[in-house]
Amino acid sequence: MTPTTDPPPKPNRLPPLLAAAAVVVIAGVSWWLLKELSSVLRPLLVAVILAYILMPYHSRLRKRVTAPVSLALLAAVTAGIIIALALAVQMSVNEMNAEWPRFQKKIDSASDDVQRFVRSVAPDLLSESETPLSDKIGELIAFAAKPVLAAAASAFIEACVVGLYLLFLLLEASHFPDRVRKAYTKERADEILDIAGQVNSAIVSYLMAKVRSSLVLAVPVGLILWLLGVKFALLWAVLTFLCNFIPYLGSVTAFVLPAGFAFLQLDFGWQPVAVAVLLLGCQIASASVVEPMLLGQAVGLSPLVILGSLAFWGLLWGIPGMLIAVPLTVVAVIVMNHFAFSRPVARMLSAA
Repeated sequence: MTPTTDPPPKPNRLPPLLAAAAVVVIAGVSWWLLKELSSVLRPLLVAVILAYILMPYHSRLRKRVTAPVSLALLAAVTAGIIIALALAVQMSVNEMNAEWPRFQKKIDSASDDVQRFVRSVAPDLLSESETPLSDKIGELIAFAAKPVLAAAASAFIEACVVGLYLLFLLLEASHFPDRVRKAYTKERADEILDIAGQVNSAIVSYLMAKVRSSLVLAVPVGLILWLLGVKFALLWAVLTFLCNFIPYLGSVTAFVLPAGFAFLQLDFGWQPVAVAVLLLGCQIASASVVEPMLLGQAVGLSPLVILGSLAFWGLLWGIPGMLIAVPLTVVAVIVMNHFAFSRPVARMLSAA
């Protein structure tokens, strides 16, 4: 007679309702923490992404000078460029704000001409009691420009914080593998370093290709605006460079704002039309030739996931969140793909 054995105990699992409640609570707390700590986490993540861009140059420079000197030089040069660009953008925004009354007069004049034309063609379409068209246009432009001006005003301070973070990140980057091996067992340390290596490879390949494609687009845009007499060409070139990191929405913004400003600043004629046509040509060439050639399948995310990540990080951290949305999503997919319980979600988010 064979002895009977008790079946192995089933693993304890949370009831579905309790598990759903736990997920909602964790998501809510995470959202609140990310929102409250945005002033710390946002510049830190931007500095981490910049560090990924600079590490290949550090490897080349280290062959000529010592590692601390190489890191210090790269950090100092990058921080200086960021701060100088932020200061130039801030000065351009201040100058644009000072000249806004003159632009407002041009808007009023153009809107009055449109109203007179509409009244002559369809007199019943506009009534005398309605708000003047110029006031509506001015209110719309002021509403749209308010968040842009607010973001530009804080860009200089945040650029200084990013530069400071970047300096320490580059100085500490070479010690990261040794510290991981000291903190964990050999198997666990190798696993962590393997994930870090995959993240490094994916982020570096994406960012290097994106930086090149953004420069290829921003430099011609700045030259076109400068040659055709559009003011604040450097501001629009920097805006084009940054907006190119925001898929889909960035290209529209980088075209509409400088082209619209050209029509606002220049007298109506061939110049603003030429600006709009040439900028549109640059955007089409970048989207159809430069971006596919340089990026290829570097991102590995479906378009729907990219739009979702833009919406999430944009709602959480505004424009800076949209700039780093794609790299953060790439990192999340790589990390989730490493664990069995989250691997199906990572495969659903991938483009393949």
